[in-house]
Amino acid sequence: MDHLPLVAAAAAFAVITGANDGASLIATNLSSKAMRPLIALLLLVAVVITGPFLLGTAVATTLANGLVGFNQAGGDEALLLAIGVAVGLMFVLSRLGLPSSVTHALTGAIIGIGIGRGLPVDLGVVGKVIVVLVAAPTVAGLLGALLAALLVRFPPPDDIRRHLQRLHAISFACQCLAYAANDCQKMIALFAVALGLVATRVELDPGVQVAIGALFFLGTLIGISGLGARIGRLLPVRPLNAISAGYASSVAVFGSALLGAPVSMAQSSAAALVGSEATLVTYRRVRWEQAIRIVSTWVTTLPTALVVAAIIGFSTRR
Repeated sequence: MDHLPLVAAAAAFAVITGANDGASLIATNLSSKAMRPLIALLLLVAVVITGPFLLGTAVATTLANGLVGFNQAGGDEALLLAIGVAVGLMFVLSRLGLPSSVTHALTGAIIGIGIGRGLPVDLGVVGKVIVVLVAAPTVAGLLGALLAALLVRFPPPDDIRRHLQRLHAISFACQCLAYAANDCQKMIALFAVALGLVATRVELDPGVQVAIGALFFLGTLIGISGLGARIGRLLPVRPLNAISAGYASSVAVFGSALLGAPVSMAQSSAAALVGSEATLVTYRRVRWEQAIRIVSTWVTTLPTALVVAAIIGFSTRR
């Protein structure tokens, strides 16, 4: 198969990832004004480009050849179909005004296309990934509540504004690093398969990383305008919320990366925000109808993508 369609699909996916993931990260970290939006965006993109060189590619390797053996005959075509299913599902959810997870959509589509096309699927890795996908936001929510309680118990020094801005800037940097270690590696995995950069592990190419960063930057600029309002519907984000959620989600996503399991930073961050709000004020301040709506969409995204991809894979099987 000609690799150009798969490279083009991977590029389009990187833009979509920026519009969803990058915009979400920037929007949830503006409440304390610790960084100007452009500085925050440039930091995020710089870490997306360079972070995997320092933090490894365990998650990219899981997506590229751990879940499904795309190195078999027809693997490129199968992955192209999986990307199409993930992007199509994201488009439908967006049109319906529902929250979505690019990570859940792609992971489900990869597993489903492997089943439908008869490619080797490692059920042990699949089980681990699904367990971690559920556990990561749970851990982030509990950590968010704990860190919020600590922030209240140990008040900052006299210059509270400067102190909060410093804590917020560090928490955002931690989120960027955690994102580079985990969530952003779905883009790396797609380019690695398309360009033949997968051996035992995914190998990084500096030029490809720069291209991914540029596409991600473009997508974030496209998607950032509407994200703030969507997050605000979940709860009013204040500096203490953002700080505790930033550190909590970073720990959960870093931990998942150590296991080589892809998880959603946006999902972990939202769970941590809910946990912190319940501790800082009261659980009644959380708009639970929005929280339930978000959770229900995330829960159904992976199995929906899996089933649709399996059907498409089987129907196009030769």
